[in-house]
Amino acid sequence: MSTPQKLTFDSFSGATLKEIVVGAGGSDDRRELARTIQFPKQEADGNTIRVEGRTEVVQKIIKRIQEIVIERDSQITEMIEVPIENHRSLIGRGGDTKRQMETDFSVSIDVPRQGDGKTGVKVTGRPENVSKAKEHIASIVKQQQGESIQIPRNAHHAVSNNGHLFRQLRNNHQVTVDHAGHAVPSKPDSSARVNTGSLPLITDDAESTADAHSWKVVQTVSAETGEIPWVLRGSPENVQKAKDIIQKALEQAMKTDSTGYLILPDPKTYRYVIGPNGSKVNSIRQQSNCRIQVPRDQAKDEAIEIIGTKEGVEKAKDLILIAVRDGQKPRD
Repeated sequence: MSTPQKLTFDSFSGATLKEIVVGAGGSDDRRELARTIQFPKQEADGNTIRVEGRTEVVQKIIKRIQEIVIERDSQITEMIEVPIENHRSLIGRGGDTKRQMETDFSVSIDVPRQGDGKTGVKVTGRPENVSKAKEHIASIVKQQQGESIQIPRNAHHAVSNNGHLFRQLRNNHQVTVDHAGHAVPSKPDSSARVNTGSLPLITDDAESTADAHSWKVVQTVSAETGEIPWVLRGSPENVQKAKDIIQKALEQAMKTDSTGYLILPDPKTYRYVIGPNGSKVNSIRQQSNCRIQVPRDQAKDEAIEIIGTKEGVEKAKDLILIAVRDGQKPRD
């Protein structure tokens, strides 16, 4: 049975129309679809469509179209200003981020094309959904813009632990750090750290070998003045955690005034300093309250770097030598 019906509509995509017809029990054949829902010719007045088919199918199609029209009539479009440099973060790889937001918030998002020079991002949907989507977009923009804190330049390397803190923040808290284009302070000159010629001769005696070392302590007073920005980028919660960690590191760095450089004559003994899974060096760090960096490649004449108070670095050095001595003792 064919029952012609008329209904005013705004616009529907081909995929939406197919979904409506098939959902109502109609055919998904392209030619059948074209007969089931017929659009007015472009030159014709009005914006009505003609629906044909079995009575129950036509009624379901009309009902669904009416629901969509009512839903669309309740939609609004709002604009949110987003800096052009942040547009890419809203789109994501292959549009993944944009599609995910549209699904999560039941909205459509229109990001200006690259090169248009426009900053307005359009969000269309029900008012409550548009509001939630805009809040989410604003949080992404804030995350991309980052939050800046100022660190004394003479404490930059001490606070960052020569970059280890940055890796910790990135791996554990998904927070990245940059310096807004400012030049990073130069590291202390390492050429005069240790006089390697002072190393004692290695002997065949285990006790003597364990005690053989070269040791030098220098005062870590940097000539750098002023401050350098640390720009933290991540979620608001994680950025706050990062700020707390940095603040503690800064307080600790301001207390440290010495760096000790310890060279052991046999690089193989460095494993006794590290211990299984880093257990020994971590224990020494806790006991001396110092930062300790053992050379990764354990090359000859590479120094173990110890940063802390004058008393702390001396204690760390003594604990390291004890660890080496214990490690070289014959096993029963």
